[in-house]
Amino acid sequence: MTDLAAPRRPVPAQTGAGDRGTPGAPDPADVQRVVRRLLQVPDSLRRFTLTEEMARRVHRIGPQLLADLVPAGMPAVGSGADRLFDGYDLGNAALHLGLVSIQRRAIRSWATALRTAGGDRPGFRVDVVGSCPIPRHPGPCRYDVLQAGGGRRRVSAAGPGEVELDRLTVRCAPDGPALPEEIRGLLRELDPVDFFLLPEAIRWDHDFLWRTGMADCGGTADWLVAEGRRRGLAVRFAFGLLLARPYSTPHCWAEFLVDGRWVAVDPVLIRAMAAWGGLDLASYPVHTRLDAVVHRLTDHFTKVASHGGVWAPISMRTEWIDEPGAGTGGEAGRERLA
Repeated sequence: MTDLAAPRRPVPAQTGAGDRGTPGAPDPADVQRVVRRLLQVPDSLRRFTLTEEMARRVHRIGPQLLADLVPAGMPAVGSGADRLFDGYDLGNAALHLGLVSIQRRAIRSWATALRTAGGDRPGFRVDVVGSCPIPRHPGPCRYDVLQAGGGRRRVSAAGPGEVELDRLTVRCAPDGPALPEEIRGLLRELDPVDFFLLPEAIRWDHDFLWRTGMADCGGTADWLVAEGRRRGLAVRFAFGLLLARPYSTPHCWAEFLVDGRWVAVDPVLIRAMAAWGGLDLASYPVHTRLDAVVHRLTDHFTKVASHGGVWAPISMRTEWIDEPGAGTGGEAGRERLA
């Protein structure tokens, strides 16, 4: 790999809004390196919708850091107060430059969940809340909510405000069998690949993954399934929830059949949690099982909730189930909300 994929060391976390000159501000060489990687995404896939204020508020990228990123080549349109940026570019820049952004906080919460799940933290309760994506449409809101197994349940709401769509109680799966070396070796082949947020049009492109060393959870899982099957391994694609408090998130991963049990893995995510979430790779190597912190819903990437066929914005507030024995014996039990 070229220097576009190295070094993998995270830049020290920022204490301010990404301003140059503050303690721990990104080194210019790191800025250049990150921008070169961003430019491997085709420009035709960019959507310039985020203002400088949103860059600061959401991604913790302040004016001074933007003043470094743009001359280094990060795409933007317009000028002055009207200048706009692509959300994927900003999110990836914040993450790979070590800012305390929303993405980094999420990764920290995933790492904490992985370290903590099980024992006296036997499971999670997830409240799925949606809101209408189609303002001022006639009639009530009708949502179709993904269920375990791939089916959907219809939820109706009188108005366009937030509505409780589902409540999941998910018990942490017990430790599974150790992965055989042939699977561990396959997972290690993804060591040159780094976690990036990617547009839908390239996230499944295996050639892009290996040419750039960039992938998200979907591309990683899709490649593992394709390559694992080519090698004769029993493997399947999984889409569902990555469970963590305060919010769970939709996620893709691969599952290998080992000793009669499907085992969840995501080596690129494990390394992301090591880089930005404080996870110790010595204790949690890339073949670490994710069974305790994932909940499988179906075998393909899809909407968790839709409204008239349109993706519905959702949040998934998550809390621990503290009492031992709570949950439903390893499966998710749904409590329909009134």
